[in-house]
Amino acid sequence: MEFESLWDDSTWLPALSLPTLEWATPFLPLLGLPDLLLKQPKVLKGIHAQAINELQSQRQELGWALAKKGAMEKLTKEIVTQAFQNIAAQIGQEVAVNFKAWIIFHFICNEAQSAMFQWDVALNYTYLPENSRRGKRKISPPIELIQLLPEIWDLVDFERRKELDNHLMLVAPSPPNEQSPYEYMEKCYEATMISSALNQALTLKALQTIASRLDDTQRQEVVKWAQTQIQAMDNKNGYIRSQKLCADKYLQSNLINLNFPSVFN
Repeated sequence: MEFESLWDDSTWLPALSLPTLEWATPFLPLLGLPDLLLKQPKVLKGIHAQAINELQSQRQELGWALAKKGAMEKLTKEIVTQAFQNIAAQIGQEVAVNFKAWIIFHFICNEAQSAMFQWDVALNYTYLPENSRRGKRKISPPIELIQLLPEIWDLVDFERRKELDNHLMLVAPSPPNEQSPYEYMEKCYEATMISSALNQALTLKALQTIASRLDDTQRQEVVKWAQTQIQAMDNKNGYIRSQKLCADKYLQSNLINLNFPSVFN
């Protein structure tokens, strides 16, 4: 897994602020964030404010020097690394590691985001009536997965997700800064981030629930079914899309060894 754009992504500091947003409090427990992080929002808020102040200070000091290739990436890496070192010192090393992995998974790793989307599509097909328009391309899932469908329904149900998203957009504030007409957004960027992470987190939770109930052989059967289902949906690009499931890499009861780069050095 490569991260060529890890440090030139402008997502880091907004992502660091998400657990501190009071208007987002009802949604945060659904996102898969470390529990201890959610219990200490004031600590993280201070760390985030310090990172923002440092970024603004360095921008004023360095000026046009930041236009040089790699300069902004280097500055971002330094500030983000210091922020996570502060999280490790003030909240806990494990919290810092898990929070870092959470940000990369949901906002920076294209592979993970694509995998969640394809798995979500495949799982939703299991609930379609076979005599419906889309259901005609439904591939019958393994019996082990069929038995788990009632348990994961709340996690993959489109209507529930739509309801959550509508509520999120209702309470989310407008962007803090004046916008140009061509870049107009009704809600702040952080609301869009939470909406995206929420969908991915619910899909991941469904995959973890499935994996926790199956043995290795059964998991492989589910992977084969999902690949076949994706291919049946898209005759032209189905094979390519099915590969984005990443086999059973994300069909695990606990995601480990994803080879995410460290932010502590």
